[in-house]
Amino acid sequence: MNGPSIEVRTLLRVALLATLAAGLAGPPPAAAQTMPVSTRFALERDGHGRLAERIAKRLELRADPDQGDVEDLLARWQREAGGPDGGWDWITVARLWLRAGDAVRADAALERAEAAGGVPASVLRLDRARAAFQAGDLAAAERAYWEGCDGADDAVALEYWLDVEPLATPVELEEWDRLRRLPAPQRDLRAFLRAFWTRRAVASALSLAERMALHYERMGHAMDLYRRRGGKKGPTFSNELGRPRNAILDDRGLLYVRMGPPDRVATFAGNPSISSDLVSAECYQPNESWAYDYPDGTRVFHFSAAGGTDDYWLVDNLGLVYRCGDPEAAASGTAAVARLTPINEFRSVPLGQAARLVLTDLYRSRQGLDPWYAVAAQRMAGSDVDFGLKTTGTAALESTKVLEEERDATHDDGRFAVATVPERPAVTPAARLIVEELQFRGAGAGITRVWMNALVEAANLEPETLPDGTYRYRLEARWALADPSGAFERYGSAFEARTPRRLGPDESLPVRLGVDLPVGRYRSTFVVREAAGGGTADDGVGGDEVGVRGPKGNYRVSDLTVRRFDLAVPELSDVAVAPDSGGTWSPGGDAADVTVGLRPSPVHVTGAGGAAFVYFETYGITPGAEYTTRIRLRPLEGDGPTYDLSFPGEAPPEPAPRLRRLLRVDLADARPGAYRMSVTVTDGATGESTLPYESEIRVRGVAGESAGG
Repeated sequence: MNGPSIEVRTLLRVALLATLAAGLAGPPPAAAQTMPVSTRFALERDGHGRLAERIAKRLELRADPDQGDVEDLLARWQREAGGPDGGWDWITVARLWLRAGDAVRADAALERAEAAGGVPASVLRLDRARAAFQAGDLAAAERAYWEGCDGADDAVALEYWLDVEPLATPVELEEWDRLRRLPAPQRDLRAFLRAFWTRRAVASALSLAERMALHYERMGHAMDLYRRRGGKKGPTFSNELGRPRNAILDDRGLLYVRMGPPDRVATFAGNPSISSDLVSAECYQPNESWAYDYPDGTRVFHFSAAGGTDDYWLVDNLGLVYRCGDPEAAASGTAAVARLTPINEFRSVPLGQAARLVLTDLYRSRQGLDPWYAVAAQRMAGSDVDFGLKTTGTAALESTKVLEEERDATHDDGRFAVATVPERPAVTPAARLIVEELQFRGAGAGITRVWMNALVEAANLEPETLPDGTYRYRLEARWALADPSGAFERYGSAFEARTPRRLGPDESLPVRLGVDLPVGRYRSTFVVREAAGGGTADDGVGGDEVGVRGPKGNYRVSDLTVRRFDLAVPELSDVAVAPDSGGTWSPGGDAADVTVGLRPSPVHVTGAGGAAFVYFETYGITPGAEYTTRIRLRPLEGDGPTYDLSFPGEAPPEPAPRLRRLLRVDLADARPGAYRMSVTVTDGATGESTLPYESEIRVRGVAGESAGG
């Protein structure tokens, strides 16, 4: 993690009503995340109301004090009221320093708060966690964070929740509402938050501590740039999607905290090329669009500032930022002034009718985010135009279709951002990644060896040039998994390949990562990316910048079901396929690891001569019995011939945990193309057969070309 920036103002802060203190007969409980009510009450009781108000102002959500501001405030506190005294006073001081971005002095204030006494341990631990996250001490931060959950009362539990509420999905909002209503002995805050953070750690392929630290850093950045300035927020597109109820950030801040910095940003300042003499630039509300790249495509989000403030909210059509009437009215001479402005705007007009005049340049300004917008602008321009002004007829209809398509896509993207966990690993998805999961019986009962077998496209990777003129590619793989209970694991490995030349199109680098897992269901994120200078690639914690996603590579998110292989009936493992018998691979699964002459490939393509090598394991065959392996291939398309291949074998006389087979499948006579391959094994002693294992295999032509589409 990079060192913390002074700009980081840290932490979500939600103020309790200051008026609570006025009617209390004694020191009240701690206020949630801002100025503890106990400290405020004591200052007001002793006649220092203005000082209390000043301190509270510095801890408000929209405050942005620096270190000098805090020093001046503490000097005033000492001068007017004798300075901080009790434990809650020092908690207040710690939070002032955190807001100013000084984690070291915040931690020192927390030491004094603990020494003074009177502050619950859970409050101290949560504030220690916040300071440690800001200072980059992740081990101490994570330890204090989870310890603070234990014994947390209602007020402290609320503080924990308010820190993470901007990340919450509608389902998690409901889960929190149910949790907070439980009696304290039945409320497991630690389990709730661990499941909350695990979902995000898996999706981002970070550890829990790294993901929490990233959140606090992003939150500080969003508080600096995207705090709300306006009044009460009315109904918006994001509310319809389940936006969390917090009112601290505008929608840009919400997406920044949930998704990080956008990959690309675009705005439009008006002055459309076709109608600059008819439509003022003021007819376009201030607007921004953010684009995020995912392996399955680009997500685009449109924001507009309405109501005269600089709060930006999601809109479900980019065209909605146009706020004036029909430009034809200005051109016809019926307008009092020749140019449409928000002040003299005429009756509204369906956007499809005026698309050519007021929307084409607007949409074209977003073509750098996604090529779809260039196509949309061209479609809206149309060809059926009356006097070069108003879009009519089929062109207007086509414009309406474009806007409907965009609204559907924008709603889908909005739901993805607001109603799900839209995490991404810190990787630029610049290289195609092909992955298969291969499973074999593990060394113990209920344990399965699972391999992530992958190829990553090499053309867009940047190798290191060595002194002898050769090239070295360095990659790392990361694999994060969580089971339904919230148990989280992350695995990693480094890979290196040397080549005499730079690899080009259609060339890939193999990556394999195998681990032993208990049988069950998992949420999984597998990442392959360039390693940094022989070490480990940056985790992406800290230093978020627009357009900077991390090292090149790609990732895959999936739901993984780990199979059980210890039944008493014949079973097949997964089947690994390779175009040749070169290389080495150790499938694993027992103490005496066996090496197989194979480089398994997830693309399942035969060699140029039509041969493929397949490796699999069979379990539960009668000792000493003869058995038969049958491999059947049928074309995926068309009515070509089906191929049946049979391979006899004999099990050893002593019981064995597995039978390993490496077979050469000769498909030289098969027509080039894609086939469905089915593998079964039959026990000759019992007549029982395994369930078939099916996968695709592609037979290459004589020239090495792959046929069949």
